[in-house]
Amino acid sequence: MSESVVLCEGYHDRAFWDGWLTHLGCSGEGFKPDTRGYPASDPWGDRVLRGQFAYVSKTGSFLRIVPCQGKGNILPRARVRLDERKLKALTRLVINVDVDVSAGSPAAGTTGLRQQDVLHQVQLIDPSATLNPDNEIEVDGGATKVALVRWETSEPPTPGLPDEQTLERLVSAAIISAYPARASAVHSWLASRPQAATPGPKEHAWSYMAGWYAEYGCDAFYSNLWEDPNIVRELEARLRGSGAWQIAERLAS
Repeated sequence: MSESVVLCEGYHDRAFWDGWLTHLGCSGEGFKPDTRGYPASDPWGDRVLRGQFAYVSKTGSFLRIVPCQGKGNILPRARVRLDERKLKALTRLVINVDVDVSAGSPAAGTTGLRQQDVLHQVQLIDPSATLNPDNEIEVDGGATKVALVRWETSEPPTPGLPDEQTLERLVSAAIISAYPARASAVHSWLASRPQAATPGPKEHAWSYMAGWYAEYGCDAFYSNLWEDPNIVRELEARLRGSGAWQIAERLAS
């Protein structure tokens, strides 16, 4: 018995992963509310609850998504799960964070949580841990692999696109590329608000949601983006560029 685990910041990240993994062929039946058989059990007989989602991959492997209620909780949760790997086998552990720096900053690619930071943390648990050619950290000689997914995209600052490197920026960039006219509409709307603060990532994302996906609501907005082939094409291009797509494919295989 084994599992793979994705540790993400919150419920909107979970929703995005939900749509993504479903798109890649995973099944969450029984492991998510409003699906038949919910709440189903994990490989050790414990029901999947407390905001977690789970899936069966294309080859029958078990995969769990854990929203950690904030970035500061992710590394502590990662250390706990790695410590548990002898009792509950862990195939892959994915650490997923917003970069939370300005895309226009000269240091944008070298700040936030980085692979070398994760490697250092993992080596405190397994000093022999090393980075493999797939940019994953191998623990226990490769029995467990640890990977980092950073929400970021390389577009320069542009109207309708939030500046801070977050999931919201990634999603907004994909929507703008798929439907360019939406950017100016969102930019004009945000600029027209009386006595409003400078718009950040959430103001942009919720503007796209309210303008074109209001029937889904906030959480399902992120998962249902994966139903639109035009947006999926743009998301895939950006996620492949960051290496995140390849990590998700390994989880889903």
